[in-house]
Amino acid sequence: MSGASSTAQVEVLKENSKKCSEKRKENCSIEQTALVEECVDLVEELSLTVGTKLEEDGEMEEDGGEELKIEEDEGEELENLLLHGYKSDLKWSMKDYRPPKYTYVRYRVPSAIREEVLQSNRVRRVISMLGKETGRSKDQLDAEATAILEEMGHEFSMTILRFIGGLIRKIFKQIITDVTVHTDGIKELRKLSSQKPLLLIPTHRSYLDFILVTWLLYSYDIKTPVIAAGQDFMFMKGVGALLRRCGAYFIRRSFGKDKLYWALFTEYTQTHIINGDAPVEFFIEGTRSRTGKSLQPKFGMLTIALEPFFDARVSDVAICPITLSYEKTVEENLHVREMMGIPKPKESTTGLIKARAILDNNYGHIHVKAGQIISVYETAVGKVDRKVRALVPRAVIPSVHPHERTFVNELAYRVLLEQQANAVVFPCSVMAAVLLKHIKSKVWSLQLYKAEQELIWTCDLLIKLGCNLLWNKNQTNMDHVIRMLSPVVYCEGDHIIVHKNPPTALHLSNSVFKQCNSLISLGRRRNEFMHNVIHVAMLAKILFHPKSKERTLEQYKRLRDILQYEFVFMPDSAAVDFEKTTKQLKDLNLITFNENVFKFADKDVKDFLVSLIDPFLITYMDSWQFCISYMPRTLQHSQSLKSLCMRIQTYISVLYCEPYLYGESINLNVIENSILVLAKLSLVSLDKGKSQVYCVDPFMFSNTIREFALTIHPLPAKL
Repeated sequence: MSGASSTAQVEVLKENSKKCSEKRKENCSIEQTALVEECVDLVEELSLTVGTKLEEDGEMEEDGGEELKIEEDEGEELENLLLHGYKSDLKWSMKDYRPPKYTYVRYRVPSAIREEVLQSNRVRRVISMLGKETGRSKDQLDAEATAILEEMGHEFSMTILRFIGGLIRKIFKQIITDVTVHTDGIKELRKLSSQKPLLLIPTHRSYLDFILVTWLLYSYDIKTPVIAAGQDFMFMKGVGALLRRCGAYFIRRSFGKDKLYWALFTEYTQTHIINGDAPVEFFIEGTRSRTGKSLQPKFGMLTIALEPFFDARVSDVAICPITLSYEKTVEENLHVREMMGIPKPKESTTGLIKARAILDNNYGHIHVKAGQIISVYETAVGKVDRKVRALVPRAVIPSVHPHERTFVNELAYRVLLEQQANAVVFPCSVMAAVLLKHIKSKVWSLQLYKAEQELIWTCDLLIKLGCNLLWNKNQTNMDHVIRMLSPVVYCEGDHIIVHKNPPTALHLSNSVFKQCNSLISLGRRRNEFMHNVIHVAMLAKILFHPKSKERTLEQYKRLRDILQYEFVFMPDSAAVDFEKTTKQLKDLNLITFNENVFKFADKDVKDFLVSLIDPFLITYMDSWQFCISYMPRTLQHSQSLKSLCMRIQTYISVLYCEPYLYGESINLNVIENSILVLAKLSLVSLDKGKSQVYCVDPFMFSNTIREFALTIHPLPAKL
């Protein structure tokens, strides 16, 4: 979708005089009341700060009952979540919330859920097995299992959810311009919530993701989810307790071969799906993406969630991919620091309170779109044979069959690609790409007029290439674009300038790292639309010189292999993607195909596309050159992957002592991916935990790198 922001798109603003029929009364237990009192001190300072700022800005809302609605003129309905429902945050949080109930739900309190998990066949069998293996008594193992469930389980409370929801809504009104929701998918989600168990799988770019999804579902009267959250949040004093009562259940980052923990976690997740207590929410990427690109999918959680379907304990499961597109994330500076190798600060309540400085900033627009809902039953036809499990006794813990694993992997990629297809690109991301293209030529400033013209040209190109760009060439707001790129970009007179030493880099002593702070930040923004153009960018790189179709396809497949950890490609689809991309470029008259030879027809377009992919490829070559020269050759002289990446980063930063190098060149995520590719191609060896690495065959390694170099730096050759 393209156009101005959702606020600018409003053509119909209707007021409904709907008022609360009555305030919903909820009886709080003594424990809940105590929790509210305990948390008041924690949120009081934030709440007062937000209220004061809204009052100063003249935005303090009156306690009214107006319900505001926005519709898009093209037929698809859009709505600003900040204005949905009651204008008053208090009335919104106390609204009459009546989500549809799952048809087969059996109401259970959190303690009853934990008890059923403890008494499940899977858990009892694992406890019995561990008793025989370790000699521990049943009572000891039961006590351990109970303690794990107490640590893991949620304590959902509607009272706390309303309290936190009202506060979050008030904060968002201060720091976010608008939250635009595509309501067609939300309506379909609400309809299906009473018919099938739901899996909600959002993109993961920010800590705000799970807050947004819960807020979204509460606003549209859909049952709020239980959320698989990392245990890091559990140890935040007060905050962990609040999240637990908003539906979060906490899981360890890794639990390896802990059979008891695996059984409890699996059963706890599956019981919510089988009984339909609430939708289950988790992130297919596993962790937040710091780079702005989608991470490779993780299959473990999805496998666990689909096991009840494989066992025929549920007839179907509905999967809803949700795309959350941020114009600017609140953690952007932290992400940049982490990519440079500066450790992430530990999550803490003190750190959260100190972070109230974010209330002084505006983070622009957020777009939320629920994608096409996937029926697992319909997708599994002809791919999964559930009769295989019908012969396995219920008391036996089933293993995942190869055809089930293949199905889960394909489904994970489908979910991820659906998320990418629904992502919205903002003009500031495009401007970042324009600036990086000029920085490559050591030009760190542009005239505003020239920058705006290049922005318009680039946006037009990206729209043709299929980007969902939120932009209107007749209403380009350069001030807003620059503001969204601050502090690494600023305006001085009639020039837009990239800061070589931005305020966010003052803590860095290395001058190269200070400079790269801006480059990595801009690269992160550019990455937000790379999934739309990666295929055409690869072809632009390959067709630097004309080539035959067979040669072009061969090098296209090789580039996919090289970049398989940087970008998400559907497995075994190279030929299909190649045909689709070449057809797209031919239809746009960007390439010609005569006498079985491809030739890129537009040099400006080719140069721009190559500028998008070059930073990754050149960083890979620099990384591999270091490995050829300095990497250990034997297992006895291996080194840790982290240590190797740090050495490569130092090597590249010294190599490029000039005023410029690519931001990706010292991005540890990109450097690590370059090593993982070598391991995937069996050129280096990694141990099972991916911690120790060494070179397998130096001769084969060098020859293969030279072959890759011809793809990355193509030379004129016979067709």
